[in-house]
Parts: sequence; C-alpha cells; structure tokens
Amino acid sequence: MSKFARHKNRLFYITVILLLFILVSILAPAIFRNMFPTPHALLVERYAEEHQLQTALVYAVIRTESGFREKVVSPKGAVGLMQITENTGIWIASMLEVQDFSPEDLKVPETNIRFGCWYLSYLMKRFKGNTELALAAYNAGEGTVSGWIDSGAIVWEDLKIKNVPYKETEQYLMRVNRLYFVYKTLYPDMDS
Repeated sequence: MSKFARHKNRLFYITVILLLFILVSILAPAIFRNMFPTPHALLVERYAEEHQLQTALVYAVIRTESGFREKVVSPKGAVGLMQITENTGIWIASMLEVQDFSPEDLKVPETNIRFGCWYLSYLMKRFKGNTELALAAYNAGEGTVSGWIDSGAIVWEDLKIKNVPYKETEQYLMRVNRLYFVYKTLYPDMDS
C-alpha cells in the first residue's frame, strides 16, 4: 500500500471516529434520560418544592424504593412509589390532617408522593438537615437511626456515612446517592 493510500485510510478512520463521537455526544443524553425517566413530574416537582426537597433526590428515592412501580408492595408491607408502610401512612395522614385515609390510598401516585415527600422532609428536619441520616432513617426507621447515633454505631468520613450496622441500609445509601448524582447530572435545571 502506498504512502498516499495509508494516509487516505487513516484520514477515513479518523473521520469515522469523529463522526461516531459526535453522534454519541448528541444521542447520549437522550439515551440516558430514557434509562433514568421522570414519571409523575408535576407531582414530584410540586411536593418536592412544597417540602423543600430537591426533585432529583425524590426521584433517586423513588427509583431506589420501587423502580417507579406504583402499586408494588414490599415483603415488609411498604406500598407504592415511595414505599410507605401502612402504619407510617396512617401517621402521616394524621399529621397532614387527611380525612378518610385508607392504606389502599398509598397505591395512588399523588398520595404516595405527597406522603413520601412530607416524610422525607420530616426526617431532614429531625436530623438537622443531614441528608445521609434522613435517608438512612427512611430506609431503616427513625428510631433505629437515632439508636445508632446514640450508641456511636455510625462511622463517618467528613459529612458522609461510611458504615452503618445494617448492610441493607449501607447499600441503600450508596444506591440513592449514585442515582441522585445521575438525576442532578442528566436534569440540571430540575431544581433551578
């Protein structure tokens, strides 16, 4: 092969690679947004704003808790998008002064998102704005996390929890934090 033919070949491959890079750069956000959807956007935005939560954080919790399945019930009896137990739902309904609440209402996206956002906001206040502790409590229970704090069972590094007694809660924190980063990155104007 002549020097000219090799140069022409190299130029062709570089052009193809550049075109592929440009194509991927253009299509990647759309592909990733399909992988990380924002269903019930109006409800999530409304109740996140009402309870001073970041929308991206609420989406990370919903995706982790239910994978966006509205009527899913966990083995522990947690229901709906934000996985609220019957007892917690009854308590939240009383706090929000919701009349005629039924645990079946937790399968309704608006009720579930409203209650879940209120509860997450309550936990944020309860743990003085510490998102890590609020998320741990959302997963393991408020009393459990308070006990961990009192006994020194939570291991910290800077402002991040590095270790908690429940492996499930530790994995939950890692998953929610990863998804939170993804949602903030893919939807930068979500909370602006």
